[in-house]
Amino acid sequence: MASLAGNLLAGPGPSPSPKPATPPGPVVQSLKAAKAQGAGATVTVRGVITNGPELGALRFVQDGEAGLALYALPTRVPGYDELRAGDSLQVTGQLKSYNGLLEMDPITTVRKLAGGRPVRALKVPVSEVSSAYVEANEGRLLELTGVTKLTNSAGTPVETLTANSNFLLDGDKGAMLRVTNSSTGPTGIIDSAVPKGETFDVRGILSQFSPSGTGGYQLLPRLSTDIVRGGGLPRITAEPVPVGTTPQSFTLEYTTLYPGDTRLSYGPSASELTEQRVEEGFSTQHRITVEGLEPGTTYYVRVGSRNAAGTATSTPVPIITGGKKSNRKNR
Repeated sequence: MASLAGNLLAGPGPSPSPKPATPPGPVVQSLKAAKAQGAGATVTVRGVITNGPELGALRFVQDGEAGLALYALPTRVPGYDELRAGDSLQVTGQLKSYNGLLEMDPITTVRKLAGGRPVRALKVPVSEVSSAYVEANEGRLLELTGVTKLTNSAGTPVETLTANSNFLLDGDKGAMLRVTNSSTGPTGIIDSAVPKGETFDVRGILSQFSPSGTGGYQLLPRLSTDIVRGGGLPRITAEPVPVGTTPQSFTLEYTTLYPGDTRLSYGPSASELTEQRVEEGFSTQHRITVEGLEPGTTYYVRVGSRNAAGTATSTPVPIITGGKKSNRKNR
């Protein structure tokens, strides 16, 4: 009893110390809402990166309705220099205006969330470029379709794109294209040829350079692939060539202007292409083999390729398998 009374007099033991509260994370805003706060605001946003080092220290991030420039020296922000088109990220920093361009600088933190995300461009006919070169699209990836030429400031068509230079889409002074000095090498936009005798599309990120803060919009192409011939369609540039035949098979090779899958149809005549083969891997260099054929037989073959822009096909050509045609009759 004495022991029990002692325990009762002693009372309960000390309460455990409360766990420190986890500080709340930053409030993530849409790019449109963040940009509406203007220069001086510190914001946190998420989106998909639309370019890599081909624009120097600039990266652009976009979501479904807006885009924003990011600027940082790689040594100051860990992970920034590794960002590439298709990386999704969360980034925090302060907004400022640089010659009319609203950008995040300085950047406090960068956190990559995933890679390989789709990078979608807003497509606008070049005839409606004035509706695309507006503040609402600053920082977004655009694709101007139906371009017929690129000119210098005097309106003279150019054949190649040079570094640190301004060009005009279809000679329109309100549709400037700016080639920076960072997109070099075999995939760079510098020294890229401008298509002749055909319409083409031009992709780039809408930036701005205007000390007054108004106007001065310019499209920044990233790589040579931003000059899009044939609307990106995997147009066949070399007709199918048989590189091997046996009595039961043939192998064809052909090339396309842009990557797409590899496909063909074949049959006993050009109007009866009843059999099909498809290989899903994308390439511009295509090779496909058809087996299980009859020896010494003429087959008509039409090759093709498909990607997001559509399907391109060739005119059917005759291919003859090796050996002699079988004369066996059914019994």
